[in-house]
Amino acid sequence: MEVYSNRLSQLMREGRMQARSARWILLTLALIIFRAPSIDPSFAVGAITGEAEGIAEKTESRSFACGYDPRGAEEEFYAHRLNALRSRLAARDGTRLPTAQGFGPAAENVDDVAVIEDDGSIVVPPNKFNLKKRSVLLTPDGAGYRIVRGDISFETDRGSKLRDFLGADGKPGTANNGYRDVSIAGASFPFYGIAYDTIYIGTNGYITFGQGDTSARVSAASLASEMPRIAPLWADLDVTNAGNIYYNRLEGRHLITWDAAPEVVYGGKSTFQAVLFDDGRIAFVYKKVKARSSLAGISPGNSELDPEPIHFTDPPEQTFTGPLFETFSQQKRLDLPALTRAFYRSQPDAFDSILIWTNFSYDNGIGVAHSFNVRNDIGGIGLRIFDRGTQYGSPSRLATVITMGNETDWPSDPQALTAGLNTAVCIVCHELGHRWLAYVRFDAGNATKDDLLGRDNSHWSFLADTRTNSGGSFSSLMEGNAWRDGGSGTFTTVESAVNNFSPLDQYLMGLRSPDEVGEISYLVTDEAFTELIREKSPVTGLSVSALRKTATVSQIVSHEGPRVPDVATAPKELRVAFVLLTEQGSTGSTIQKIARYRDSLVRYFSVATGRRASLDASLAR
Repeated sequence: MEVYSNRLSQLMREGRMQARSARWILLTLALIIFRAPSIDPSFAVGAITGEAEGIAEKTESRSFACGYDPRGAEEEFYAHRLNALRSRLAARDGTRLPTAQGFGPAAENVDDVAVIEDDGSIVVPPNKFNLKKRSVLLTPDGAGYRIVRGDISFETDRGSKLRDFLGADGKPGTANNGYRDVSIAGASFPFYGIAYDTIYIGTNGYITFGQGDTSARVSAASLASEMPRIAPLWADLDVTNAGNIYYNRLEGRHLITWDAAPEVVYGGKSTFQAVLFDDGRIAFVYKKVKARSSLAGISPGNSELDPEPIHFTDPPEQTFTGPLFETFSQQKRLDLPALTRAFYRSQPDAFDSILIWTNFSYDNGIGVAHSFNVRNDIGGIGLRIFDRGTQYGSPSRLATVITMGNETDWPSDPQALTAGLNTAVCIVCHELGHRWLAYVRFDAGNATKDDLLGRDNSHWSFLADTRTNSGGSFSSLMEGNAWRDGGSGTFTTVESAVNNFSPLDQYLMGLRSPDEVGEISYLVTDEAFTELIREKSPVTGLSVSALRKTATVSQIVSHEGPRVPDVATAPKELRVAFVLLTEQGSTGSTIQKIARYRDSLVRYFSVATGRRASLDASLAR
């Protein structure tokens, strides 16, 4: 079993898997090894092995964890509106908090890097959780809810401990993101005018209706657009090894308690309750909260209304008929719409992507870099058509925003191997690739297949063959692997580096015709192993017994439609802007480092696309 422990250690580092999840995965591997003859146990004996010891629960991996957020444009705009609310309240109270009213500094061109010095309108100070030992009461009022300051005590009669949480696959297990359905048929709960006889209690601090949810990504956008939800404290919590969740039916109310639930990675424990009264009132009751990032709010679900930002400690007197929320963070954050608008005060709307660096630390979300698309006007790549550019100061062109975080977190040399098989410039190019990649499904017979997709359905599957050269020494910048057929149904990953965009990537980028792509290979293997491995980052020297299958661009077109604009008319020359946001002080050495990344990306992108596309990173002068 030692070799499996070593391989598991490696997978943990690559996928930000927590050590406390290791036991159930080892059990899963054991079941695969002994019950599934289609899997060759040699998959665990690769060229790269890790050491199981020393993997502490709170250790963050240095392997590549991508921070792409499909709802990022909405999310950051809602955060911008919350910042504006904070500024109005600050002005009213005379306190000194940042403004986010659309006024702020302009960018200065320093060696083709746009330098913006914050004046208080962009860097947002921590909005620490301020409801400890307090309660909030939401009272039905017509078609919506009013918020009042509550006087609800923390209930000590917690009831029954919930067990066997269901994961994303709807099966019982010990995954740290899960939910448990509880029937309340004898005392249904009215929520936004609908009576529900089942509640779905999530491990991540929320209750949903109609179906369960496993999402750990704190999201005001998901709060609004997905299932009806009550979130006393939406955070990335884990009760698999510490903390518990309880349900109790008391007189006239349902009580749900999250008790000493720790936050993944950071470990701070939170204890809080949601009280659902039979008359429709909702109470949030907080005893202790230690989450670094969280959200409190409610939503009727599937709402066409934007979620309304509020302050629970200073609630307005109005009635809310749609979703409402407040987010909390123990770290600084950036108001990205305010930042990009500041950039456009001195620059034309002529850039496809903006890459943002800072010379200070702040909450940049999950991953080593954070990216999202502001608009998509391309058909056939698996993304819906949408446009939020005006909210970011770009009425016509901006497509992608990439926040690179604190420049000190990046190596001085962009070519340095940084995470797994990725160099630093590979990671930057990866985030740029999310403008087009990787979202496509394909038709096979009467079924729609997602076998090509891996992590978050926005990367290629670990089991997809994404080689970028015929020998298989490189795999795609957007993940997947280069698989070598060893005969007898055994396949081994053989790439030495993540490098370049594959032929399929280039088709989706508008750089190749469908006829220039060829067959797209992927592996089909044991279902349990597939669930475990498909979202992992590339790794060399891993072998597995599997069946090789292929898909074609025509099958992708059958499901997604043709690529519009096609290769004949798609842009081949793209413009990117590098931005440095500073708080105060000198930026000399920082500018030089960012300029190295800029120049390296320009060169690398040309090679990665097979010289079919180029980047222009110059600013207007």
